[in-house]
Amino acid sequence: MLEVSKVTKRFGGLEALKDVDLKVNPGEIFGLIGPNGAGKTTLFDVISGVTRPTSGKVFFQGESITGIKPHRIAEKGLVRTFQATRLFMSLSVLENVQIGCHIPAKANIVADVFRVPSIKRRESEMQQRAIDIVKLAGIETIGGQIAKDLPHGNQRALGVAIALAAEPKVLCLDEPVTGMNIEETQFMMDLIRRIRGEGIAILLVEHSMRVVMSICDRIAVLNFGRKIAEDTPDKIQVNNDVVEAYLGRSEDVT
Repeated sequence: MLEVSKVTKRFGGLEALKDVDLKVNPGEIFGLIGPNGAGKTTLFDVISGVTRPTSGKVFFQGESITGIKPHRIAEKGLVRTFQATRLFMSLSVLENVQIGCHIPAKANIVADVFRVPSIKRRESEMQQRAIDIVKLAGIETIGGQIAKDLPHGNQRALGVAIALAAEPKVLCLDEPVTGMNIEETQFMMDLIRRIRGEGIAILLVEHSMRVVMSICDRIAVLNFGRKIAEDTPDKIQVNNDVVEAYLGRSEDVT
């Protein structure tokens, strides 16, 4: 689904990424971990088109998307969230998701102006899709609440729901459980599993080792911009290079 091939990114004299390779398979939850400053967010920015790599390529479903604008990449089905939740704070939960549903929809200005039946039908379909997404996200009981009034965990879940409205084939989640308590974290983990159950592959950047080790099929580890390991969670936990660079003592990952 997603392939990163020999990606290097330099900012002046700083080499944020060096020859990074990744492959995310269909229906897989792939984790990306590493210390602060390891290059995780930079790699997400390269994948999603926010920044262009100095060298290397990014492929999505076999097609190079290197250098393509972020909104075009999202239209192709590669969608990301951000560390800071981006919501329309004055709108309701359902309205937020409905706006997200416009990303994959094809606009027709003339038809929109004259409200032809096809446009009315499309709007009805998007409204129903928004309802279905809110249910999938587990936030249907708060569909009418205003986004700014939601607790942190629900705002994060709404951010994921908006990303789902773009009909992703691969969803890139940037630290989805940041600032969450134990109950909210478990809710997000369950949501990620449900998303995978819909056939959507997930690339996950996350600092919580409990989350990463619990839900990921495979994990890659970055350190100083280089990939130092890639394996299943049980093998990553006992990889000496990973333990030394990031995880610390083995009991810290439980």
